[in-house]
Amino acid sequence: MMEISKTVRLRPRAEYVSRIIEAGTAACRHYGPSKTNVADIARLLGKSPASVYKIFPSKAALWDAIAGSFLETTLRVPPLAIGEGCDAASCLEEAALGQHRLMSEARDGDRQMFSLVVLAADGCWPSFMRHLKDLQADVGRLIRAGITSEEFAPVRVDVAAPCFCASVVSLWDPRLIGASSSAHRISAHALVSFAVAGLRKHPGCRNDLDEHIRLDEGPT
Repeated sequence: MMEISKTVRLRPRAEYVSRIIEAGTAACRHYGPSKTNVADIARLLGKSPASVYKIFPSKAALWDAIAGSFLETTLRVPPLAIGEGCDAASCLEEAALGQHRLMSEARDGDRQMFSLVVLAADGCWPSFMRHLKDLQADVGRLIRAGITSEEFAPVRVDVAAPCFCASVVSLWDPRLIGASSSAHRISAHALVSFAVAGLRKHPGCRNDLDEHIRLDEGPT
């Protein structure tokens, strides 16, 4: 009974949090992240700024929540289902290119929110760091599936996943996407294909990734 009562009490708060984030997103799109303030958001809600600060103790916390919601709902490819007999390499390519497509679409079609994400990346906001962690976890899951299906060489997933993410960072990091030009640039497909190829099993070849891991660890 106590747990049910607690859930009932928390529901209005959760709903108000969602409303604040929705209003904050709308204000950011209208005014831009640098010109939006808490008063603008409160006005859209028909509330006072004090009521917003009761939920978010600072403007920084509110902006982080708005960025986090956008990253989660708009700028992350839904995890692909991996089943028996799946082509993990193709799934990994699709996920990597899909992530790049979402970032590019936001850059070109939702500039104000994209600017907020750039601020989140520059400031290493918790929302952006969580976003990177989630992407790495998705990549790790696909690599693990590829190892199981023997498409990929047996490597340490906890090392291979961040290595893969680092190799395609120019496609995923909003700061790099926003600053890139189309001239003299490797295509996204070529870069992703190259990164995926490094994970594949190659007959007669030793496991270079694990060998580099051992060398990086140094003497014990």
